[in-house]
Amino acid sequence: MTCRAVIFDLFYTLLYDEGTGTREKAIEVVRAAGIAEEDWLRGWRLAGDDAAKGDPGTTLGRVRRALAAVGYDGKNELLADELTGLMFVRQIPQLYPDTRETLADLRDRGYRMGLVSNCFGNEAHWPAEFELDCCFDAMVLSCKVGMVKPEPGIYRLAAERLGVSPKECAFVDDVPSYVAGAMAAGMAGVRINRFESEEPYAEHEDPGVEPDLKIGALHELVEWLDGQSGA
Repeated sequence: MTCRAVIFDLFYTLLYDEGTGTREKAIEVVRAAGIAEEDWLRGWRLAGDDAAKGDPGTTLGRVRRALAAVGYDGKNELLADELTGLMFVRQIPQLYPDTRETLADLRDRGYRMGLVSNCFGNEAHWPAEFELDCCFDAMVLSCKVGMVKPEPGIYRLAAERLGVSPKECAFVDDVPSYVAGAMAAGMAGVRINRFESEEPYAEHEDPGVEPDLKIGALHELVEWLDGQSGA
């Protein structure tokens, strides 16, 4: 393999998020409005499927769609506003300790650098807030391009923006099906699992595809790339 570009996932690859407790407060609010917790969570997930593609592009839009999905009549706009505030700040992003060093190392070695993430509109600014955007030659965010992993188009778009072919890319992600999607698009697939357990991925269907490399930390990726032809 001649690898000219490395494309990273964002969540649980370069950063993780910690809960703030406002998600739980939102559940208390919907209960007080007469909405069952399980209905609200179901509506929120359903609205999230479209929100990841940028429709709706705001937290308020997702809240409204979630409430409509569970049959709420929508007359109380104050409820939607309150839930929007709570759900907007439900997560605190945190970088993994090896993220900055690894990205800088790979750039110094001459690799083209990409980011492909399934993310919502309120998360799209996170790379810039950590000043990671300058580390990438191309960033493809699902909420901006209307595609989500593992759709093949999102991987091909990243390669196109990087000016390389898919076969010249290594793609790093924690979700097995997303790695498999990149491999189906012609990329080398690297699965990172920082949890040392498969339990966090129980809800994801096993694609039955073996990645080219499995790692638990990013330094293993650098070592592997060094061993590849043309690195």
